[in-house]
Amino acid sequence: MIIFQRRQLYIWIFSILFLNACSVNRDTMFGADIIEYTIPLTAKTQEKKIRKDSFNSEVYLEASEKLIQFSYAILMDKADRLMYADYYTAREYYLEALNLFLTSREYMLTALSLRHPDFKSKMIDKESISFTTRDIPYLYWLSGAMAGSISASKGDPRYLIDLTNIRWLLGNAIVLEPGWDKGALYSAMMSVHLNDTTGDRDSEKKALEYFELADRAAKGSNIGIYVTLAESFAVAKQDKDYFLELINKALSMDINADKDMKQANLLSKLRAKWLLTRIDDLFYM
Repeated sequence: MIIFQRRQLYIWIFSILFLNACSVNRDTMFGADIIEYTIPLTAKTQEKKIRKDSFNSEVYLEASEKLIQFSYAILMDKADRLMYADYYTAREYYLEALNLFLTSREYMLTALSLRHPDFKSKMIDKESISFTTRDIPYLYWLSGAMAGSISASKGDPRYLIDLTNIRWLLGNAIVLEPGWDKGALYSAMMSVHLNDTTGDRDSEKKALEYFELADRAAKGSNIGIYVTLAESFAVAKQDKDYFLELINKALSMDINADKDMKQANLLSKLRAKWLLTRIDDLFYM
């Protein structure tokens, strides 16, 4: 999807554990392990709600949101970092995350089908649908589930076909309310363009434009977009100076500047600190 604010998705927002490339901080792992045990119970509760109220789109949205947040913040982050210490355990976390992303994808398709008959086929054909601002969370979280599936599967072609759907979902949402949730849609579109596979020559330019829009919408309080740009843009360009500029900017930002984004900003700072420990791996010269 990835870091990513509290609703940021995609590969850019993996961050909650204090791990480094070679070892595991057990104190932080302890906190994450508690969440790992409690989230399945939460998932079971959500499943019961769905069975009792299966024609209510909101119960699918609530369940999907929780699963996606857990998958990004815990499972994907663990997998990401353990890749350098325990490859096979990391693969297990990726697989677990993938299964939850796919479950969330189905939840959101069901929810949107309840709101808009034949939604799935219309999405595939990119037909016009009369969305309203109340649909934005549904479009956003479905795009997040799809992006998560691509990321957790490491680009499996079975899930890569959703790339055009992700663009379509976010594009429809942005038309309705561009600055929704302090620029969450802009942040997502930034990452979409940073990880573009369509061959669009203007992708980098668009990504940087969306970065500016996201930064403005969040009033300069979204640390995650700086970490994203560092990890997905500066590293790809092998521009170490720009990478350090963005990471240092992220580390200097106040996580308390916006209370609604505090948790996500804290996670993004942890990600930034971890990336600094990997600078020799990320840059060849």
